[in-house]
Amino acid sequence: MPEALRSRLADCRSLPSLPAAAARVIAIARSTEPRLADYARVIEQDPALTLRLLSMANSAFYSRGGNPVSNCLDAVSRIGLDATLSIALSFGLPRHRSATELDHEYLCQRAIIAATAAQELAEHLCPHEAPQLFTTALLQDIGILAFAALDGEAYTAHIPDLRQHQRLAEVELERYGCDHALVGAWLAASWGVPGTIAKGLIDSHGPLVDGDARKLCLRLSCRIADCWLAADSASAFSALLRQLASLASLDIVMLMTVMQELQHRLPSLARLFEITCPPAIDSTHLLAEAKELLFEQNLRMTIRLAEQQRELEALHASHVVLDEQHRTDHLTQLANRPWLEKRLEQHFELAKHAHQPLSVMFIDLDHFKRINDRFGHRFGDEVLIHFAAALSNMVRESDVAGRYGGEEFLVIMPNTRRQQAGILAERIREYLASQPLTQADGEPLHVTASIGIVDLEDGEFESAAALVDAADQAMYGVKHDGRDGVGHYEEPEPDT
Repeated sequence: MPEALRSRLADCRSLPSLPAAAARVIAIARSTEPRLADYARVIEQDPALTLRLLSMANSAFYSRGGNPVSNCLDAVSRIGLDATLSIALSFGLPRHRSATELDHEYLCQRAIIAATAAQELAEHLCPHEAPQLFTTALLQDIGILAFAALDGEAYTAHIPDLRQHQRLAEVELERYGCDHALVGAWLAASWGVPGTIAKGLIDSHGPLVDGDARKLCLRLSCRIADCWLAADSASAFSALLRQLASLASLDIVMLMTVMQELQHRLPSLARLFEITCPPAIDSTHLLAEAKELLFEQNLRMTIRLAEQQRELEALHASHVVLDEQHRTDHLTQLANRPWLEKRLEQHFELAKHAHQPLSVMFIDLDHFKRINDRFGHRFGDEVLIHFAAALSNMVRESDVAGRYGGEEFLVIMPNTRRQQAGILAERIREYLASQPLTQADGEPLHVTASIGIVDLEDGEFESAAALVDAADQAMYGVKHDGRDGVGHYEEPEPDT
């Protein structure tokens, strides 16, 4: 707030004020441990405040069919401390109007509608905040009265109609450097109201956004009040409902429930606060509009869900492709070494934990360097591709076959002992002996392989890497014995 305006407000002697009893109620509310009996004692000293408190406690909203209360202590116990504070603060609302003053009747009606709407919205969105939001919304336009007290006709003559609330705030900002929400918070703080209420007044005129239920209840409550008191309330509500359709935290059914409860409560509240009852709204038209919007919302949601499903399926397909690329050797289309090592770690841990068999086969194509040197690397790649395709057709679905590096291949065989692994190894040798992998200079090219096999039971293996090393050793044993064969790992005899 500009310092010059703050000084003028501080020196103004005609600002709205509270009766002594209401001020004492606020003082109790600010104490560290307010007690019901303390509230009742100070309220009983003011007959008008007592009458209003009893009327509130015995209203349909609070009595819920219970027995009428006849003393302040029972009334405070029934409606609670926040509602009691609201009753006290409502004494700051004016009840008379002259030809040159603001339309106080309209301001009071707007305050009561906004307060009730804020409370009803809060019951759905943030129930524990409902009583205090009633009080905050009740006072959200008290700054207008402060501006009028400060500048009189100089203020009222330059502001737009009170029903143009957004434009009103813009004009105040241009003339004073702040709007009535900030001035209202300053005035409420000068009365000694709790800080959460004063802060709520500052936040009460912002945009409607999700994310803060308290702010949303306050900001929506004054818009509901504007629509309720508009010359064409049906059209005003129609426009508001369409604006609210984009908010995820609000749904049309809940809003209609709020509107119905608001229409039910307003007559009794108008009598309680001694104002003319706000006009009833055309609930039939509003319900029809709400049904149309609900249909549109459901249609948009269905379309959006379908779009999200398509996006999810496309994302999943892309993920599958990327995952396949991540774990596949680009030349042979078998598993690559990182993926082989990851899967072997998993199978190794599972086999150790569940005491299940596990075998690993290490395959090295013989004299592959000669093939590359004689025919070139592209020719060698063709040999690797054809061998990988044959290997992929021979292993079981439960096995994992992959290229370990260069001309080396690895096969992980869960639930397989060395004898079963040996059968597969012999099939590979027989295939290579009978089927050429490619043609070289018009002649079929046969390739042999050295194959090493290790069974988890062949030794005390501490890791999956140790298992691969053992299969590699068995394969090198075949190499040393002349290649083109199958070797099984034998654990070395301990030194004596």
